[in-house]
Amino acid sequence: MKFINKLILLFAFDQDEKLEVETKTTLLLTNVLNFFLFVIVFVEGIVSLLEENLFFAGPLLFFSVLFAFNYLYTGRRSNAKYYKEILFSFVLITFVFFIVFGGSTGVNIIWLGSFPFIAINLLGRQKGTWYSVGVFFFILLDFLLLSDIIPNAQSYTFNLQILISIYFIFSFILAYALKFIFAEVMLTKERAMINSQNSKSSQEEEISNLSRQIRTPLSNITGILDILGKTNLTDDQRDYINTIHASANNLVSVVSNMVSNQKMGLNPIQEEKISFNLYSTLNNTIRLFSENNSKQKFSLSFSADIPSTMTGNAIKTKQVFLNILNSIAKYNISETKQINIEVSRANNMPGTIELLFKLTSYGKIPFPKEYKSEESLYNNDIIRLNTSKYIQFLELGLTQKLIEQDNHSLSINIGRDETTFEFGITFMENTESFSVQNIREKSPISESFYKPSVDMKDANILLVEDNFSNQQIIILYIKNEVRKIEVAYNGKEALDKFGKAKYDLILMDVQMPIMDGFKATQKIREIEKSTNTHTPIIAVTANAFPEDKERCMASGMDDYISKPFQPEDLIGKIKHHLS
Repeated sequence: MKFINKLILLFAFDQDEKLEVETKTTLLLTNVLNFFLFVIVFVEGIVSLLEENLFFAGPLLFFSVLFAFNYLYTGRRSNAKYYKEILFSFVLITFVFFIVFGGSTGVNIIWLGSFPFIAINLLGRQKGTWYSVGVFFFILLDFLLLSDIIPNAQSYTFNLQILISIYFIFSFILAYALKFIFAEVMLTKERAMINSQNSKSSQEEEISNLSRQIRTPLSNITGILDILGKTNLTDDQRDYINTIHASANNLVSVVSNMVSNQKMGLNPIQEEKISFNLYSTLNNTIRLFSENNSKQKFSLSFSADIPSTMTGNAIKTKQVFLNILNSIAKYNISETKQINIEVSRANNMPGTIELLFKLTSYGKIPFPKEYKSEESLYNNDIIRLNTSKYIQFLELGLTQKLIEQDNHSLSINIGRDETTFEFGITFMENTESFSVQNIREKSPISESFYKPSVDMKDANILLVEDNFSNQQIIILYIKNEVRKIEVAYNGKEALDKFGKAKYDLILMDVQMPIMDGFKATQKIREIEKSTNTHTPIIAVTANAFPEDKERCMASGMDDYISKPFQPEDLIGKIKHHLS
């Protein structure tokens, strides 16, 4: 067995390690088929040549040269286009020759039964079936007409015709069944993998929310205790405060350990990007739904300028589509569901492929219970809802985060009889594989500006925070250290204030209504590009995962501090960025 495994692996050549497993398997199978077909045809040609039967020897040796060239040249290139199609065309020509003229060895009849296996494995079940049916009818035509019309054509007895027909039909049924079983096993494994990933990601999201909910009040408690500790207290009062402070710090450690341990048990989506076929990826995802439910109809269309293969995160792409289709299947109450998927290219920048995905589900999707009257929400047949609430209602919060990791957004437009989901994903051209980590390491901050240092006591600070208690705590921390503090309750209000006044530094919360801290930071950086200026932005958030810091830095923030924190830590960061 080990010898056979090593022998088969020889046909993989030096494949790119970044290729998707499905692509590697397909290439290996195609190479094995190509090689053995070359051997079969070549041996038939040599035998015919030794028997001085040039009628068979010439064409068969020519066919063997075609197989050899396709194997040695095209088969060694992992990015070669139409490799399987070229091989199948050679197979079709060779088999037609065998059907009509036979062969000098008589073994051609045996190889006739392999055609359905080759067609279905190279072209897939649907195309392979049609070609197998076409070849079967050609065999019948040869039995009835061609053997009497074409010179040198082989004639078959009636009994042999019956046996060949039964043999071919049996081979087709067996080939189709094996391919169907293999596809079902692969789809089941893929579904289990994505469901497991969703479960783990949801678990991570739940732990992150719990951590944030605990850390925010803890930050307020420790902040007040720090302020009280600087006032005039009796020895007993100071002892009580120190006890509370120590207990609060212990609780902070417990939360931190809980998050750390839970994080170690999670298996986030691998960010390493590979070369894959996007159409095949989406088509396989659609099959999870269409093959098990005849009332769900799908239409998938690609614009002509999208390449067949590209470099990106295939697993994440599958997960996004599977989650959206799951949501449509769950909440679309129409008996028959028609889903149209359109993929278009949003830019033509060299090196990158930015695609826009539009999924339109025809049918009725209900509203959240909080919306009493549906008719009052229609405006020119389009419903304007709070996107965040509707995304949570459709259980697409995790999907939204996956899309936002790529600096895109998920939008949902709901009409009377249709719902449209739109989002973008950025891929790389299929030349070199990049990882998200390499992209993140690039500094989003331009160093071409000049910013004079500011003394902290003269600084004008903008605090962007939606929670009143959190505002008061931070103001108590720094009010005696700076000249002026202004407050904005969300990202949109912060942008309005930023356009009207000059601030030396911004303290930015992340989770806020209307506009979050990430979007507000990106908007501020866009404004600064035209003025060649830069305002330091420090994220002040209860999100404690390492990737939370990475996301803050990637959006354009300069620094990050996680709640709960010591006042000295925040003041130290402010002084650092002002100087």
